[in-house]
Amino acid sequence: MIKVNLIGASRKKAKAGFKLTLPSSSTPIVLILIFLASAGFGYWWYTSLSGESARLDTEIQAAQARKAQLDVIIKQDQIFEARKKALENRVKIIEGLQKNQVSPIVALDFLSRAIDRTQYVWLSTLDQTNAVFTMSGMSTSLLAIADLYSNLQATGYFKDIDVSNAQDSSGNFTFALKCEFSPPSTTVPAEPATPVGGN
Repeated sequence: MIKVNLIGASRKKAKAGFKLTLPSSSTPIVLILIFLASAGFGYWWYTSLSGESARLDTEIQAAQARKAQLDVIIKQDQIFEARKKALENRVKIIEGLQKNQVSPIVALDFLSRAIDRTQYVWLSTLDQTNAVFTMSGMSTSLLAIADLYSNLQATGYFKDIDVSNAQDSSGNFTFALKCEFSPPSTTVPAEPATPVGGN
């Protein structure tokens, strides 16, 4: 009769490898713990993402509100710049007009000074077109007409003086004179020349 030792063989097999075996009743608990841990991590991750998204939404809204305020300021600044340029252009135009404006009072004042310092000269007509004066008159000599020319030049306010003269039948001289009134910018007008000759 052959005897087989079954107990010894099982012991040898048990010694060959180690196996962890849990009771069959603990398996559902482990699965529940893993599920709860996964759910907790998922909830924490979702909550953190939701908070970050809400914070970013708040920052975006604040940035959009600030942008709207800056857009209003930029539009106002553009309006002010346009108004400033328009006012600067108006000021330049007014200054140009004032600079180029011929004052009849000043022009006639200097003209009368030049004529008063010239003896034996009488004006019969005087016309003004902008800054150009055209006049005609009479004198007893060519020297008096030359004195008028010199006195007008000496004021520093008259330039481009053009004189033409002729002698009439009675021996007097008639003349026509054209000149431009141009006030000097910085120079002080010189005193008119002393007339040559006497009454």
